[in-house]
Amino acid sequence: MTVEFSIQNGIAKVILDHPPLNILSEKVKEELTNTFRTITDYSGVRVLLFVAKGDHFSCGANLKEFPDRIAKKSAGEVWMRGHEMLASVMNAPQPTIAYIQGNALGGGAELASAFDIRIFSSTAQIGYPEVLRGVFPGNGGLERLISLVGAAKAMNLVLTGKPISAGKALQLGIASEIVERSNGLNKVEEFAQYIANLPGAALKAIKKAINMYADDSSAFMDKGKELFYMLHETEDVKEAVNAFLEKRKASFVHK
Repeated sequence: MTVEFSIQNGIAKVILDHPPLNILSEKVKEELTNTFRTITDYSGVRVLLFVAKGDHFSCGANLKEFPDRIAKKSAGEVWMRGHEMLASVMNAPQPTIAYIQGNALGGGAELASAFDIRIFSSTAQIGYPEVLRGVFPGNGGLERLISLVGAAKAMNLVLTGKPISAGKALQLGIASEIVERSNGLNKVEEFAQYIANLPGAALKAIKKAINMYADDSSAFMDKGKELFYMLHETEDVKEAVNAFLEKRKASFVHK
């Protein structure tokens, strides 16, 4: 297996262990999809953290699989499986975090974009070089990129195929934050634990509310009200208020 995971203190940590380039072969993509689908169903998971071993996040597809893909005319199937991989991340009810180091290229860039929070190493770069291979991003990352940066900026990135720095990715909204390479993973793990310690029901509701508004702002008033009401019925909101009034640290049960 090239995909490992563990669950501890509310964090489901998924590790892509396929160095040096963490290539996303069809087999690896299937492993990732199944892993994300499985762990996000666990009741004790409040945050999903994704990291890749080695110097690079992921350098994309296995080009050795292209001749067979072309010969078998299976590009449509590849498209669907790639979209299922990204959907397995984007449909997670919990907040998702990815740490991006080294190169995130092609399918690797697409995978990185699927997470709610994308923390870049200061030396990382991200790019969509598919045009150099005669295609365009086909795992769902093209659509995700457009939603993150807009059509005009996405056009420039995908048409040229040129990678951009972590700083430029932050400017465009692809990166959520930049951390120093020397202790980047530790910082990301600390951040994930901070989020996981917060009320679990509120975390899911906040993510759902943001996505609902982004999808259809006109319908948000009533749907948002339902979520807001639901949170006021949880044990954690009562604990949070009591802890504040009693000047003590809250002890959340995530219900």
